[in-house]
Amino acid sequence: MKHRLYYYPANASLAPHILLQEVGCDFELALVDRKQERQKSAEYLRLNPNGRIPVLVSGELVLFESAAICLYIADLYPEARLAPPPRTAARAHFYKWLMFLTNTVQPAYMAFRYPEHYTTEASQHEGVRQAAVAQGTRAFRVLEDALSQGPFLLGADYSACDAYLYMLVWWAQRLAEPPSQLPNVRRCVQHVAARPATRRACEVEGIELRFVD
Repeated sequence: MKHRLYYYPANASLAPHILLQEVGCDFELALVDRKQERQKSAEYLRLNPNGRIPVLVSGELVLFESAAICLYIADLYPEARLAPPPRTAARAHFYKWLMFLTNTVQPAYMAFRYPEHYTTEASQHEGVRQAAVAQGTRAFRVLEDALSQGPFLLGADYSACDAYLYMLVWWAQRLAEPPSQLPNVRRCVQHVAARPATRRACEVEGIELRFVD
């Protein structure tokens, strides 16, 4: 089965792209030009009515939401071991961390990056940013503690969660105190950056391969 990933460089498509590179499957990339707001085009909205990137098309399946795409790839290619076996405690922790990343960490960053999406009052933008930074800082401290047994969120085993974390930490370099300064978080993203799949994804997207000290 050939997959098509609709992407834009360094967007929420980065984690699924890394995983597609990781499993070595047959896939192609379809650029959605955000500079021209193609994610709002009628053609793209037929794939994702939310007008957001990414979308994965696999045969008749059309899937949006980055975390859902990551789960699908991990389940479709179990031999790549991007998630622990179903019905295990490790699998439950995998769900926990992926949901934490997409439901807690990512929204905090999005509020920092796009405060205008969270209030109609321009005078409140800075307050939204400050609250978002505080929320994100707390969340990354939770991750820092969890990674003390690392190098990965599931301990010794790399998973889709770590690719997702790499994407979020890549974004968060915009912060005055980026989470890559946290030693355990940095160790994790360095391990992810060292993987050939991550290197290929960043090279193809034309973005910086970060955290390769």
